[in-house]
Amino acid sequence: MCTDNQTKEMQRIKHNVVVLVGNGFDIQVLSEFSKNGIISSYEKFYDFLCYKNFNKENLLFQKMKENKQKNVVYWSDFEHSLNDLLSQKQDVSSLTLDKDLFDLQTYFSMFLNELVTPELLKNFGEQSSEKQWAVNAMSKFLNDLDEENYNRLAFPDKTDHYHEYNFTFFNFNYTPLLDNYIYLDKKQFDPHKYKTVDRNFGFYPDPRCYKTGRINNPTIWSSYIMQEIIHPHGRQDIPRSMLFGIDLKEYKQTDERKKFVKSYWAHNDSKYKKYFEDVDLFIIYGSSMGETDTWWWRQIFQSLLDGESELIIYNYCSNEMKDEEDIKDLFIKRGKDIKKAYQDFVKIKQKIFIINYNEKKKNIFLDTKVN
Repeated sequence: MCTDNQTKEMQRIKHNVVVLVGNGFDIQVLSEFSKNGIISSYEKFYDFLCYKNFNKENLLFQKMKENKQKNVVYWSDFEHSLNDLLSQKQDVSSLTLDKDLFDLQTYFSMFLNELVTPELLKNFGEQSSEKQWAVNAMSKFLNDLDEENYNRLAFPDKTDHYHEYNFTFFNFNYTPLLDNYIYLDKKQFDPHKYKTVDRNFGFYPDPRCYKTGRINNPTIWSSYIMQEIIHPHGRQDIPRSMLFGIDLKEYKQTDERKKFVKSYWAHNDSKYKKYFEDVDLFIIYGSSMGETDTWWWRQIFQSLLDGESELIIYNYCSNEMKDEEDIKDLFIKRGKDIKKAYQDFVKIKQKIFIINYNEKKKNIFLDTKVN
């Protein structure tokens, strides 16, 4: 026989929100909190290797030097260089390349340890707690949508009182900065804050009152929250866990290139595919949506096509805001199955929502502005 609490638990409607966070978030945090102004960018890591007199015979370091001269600035381009080297079968030994990659991983861990210090984590954590960044990000993120995009989004109308919001964060970064940010500490969260009810979270379905018109009086659903954070590409405190690599949609078991495929070593299919089932909303933040993470974009693409999922992409623009259609086209290019028809791409586009942002445009979601 079920108790009243068990009955409520079985009847609780759950909304799965899957968030994929790229290096743009770490750069954003380090820009705000690093005393020396050094960020975890591709360019800064190259400078670090030069300063440390890194092995000049390392094939990947040589590629980085070439990229520097070509003004290549993205990590995704570096990983693309790895694919170029693998294509030179007659010139490059996979064993040599594997060792060179391992050496680079070790130095990248050293680089991150100099950037993400205990002092920085302390200061950053204190700000997150004081400003309630974690709770605000997960409860009020719909505030970042303009009125046109908000009115097209189906997600808000699915929400109500007593629902549960399950946030799964895939942290593509190796650092614990995002983990620190979204940790629900005692200052901003109490798992049992009411004496008579078990709800612990307030979700804002219309924080800017687009539909209600009730300025400064938004609706707040009395709700529940669950969260999980996953590092599919490894962590800085375990250098050998940090994955740099390529993406291959198909490969034979005898193919030597498989040892450089990130989705192969991360066991993406067996570990993470389940997280793409029954998702209400995907969010991509701080990612250039590079080719080497195509496995992830394909999973989202298929979820958008097959189910009721929607996608919000936070797109950083240093100067002028980018055309939303260009961002949608890039996502489709990365995630599409060439067998799909044109009308499938049209359907996908209708379920994608772009939020352009930069230092001048403040967002609620994953905000790190101190002032």
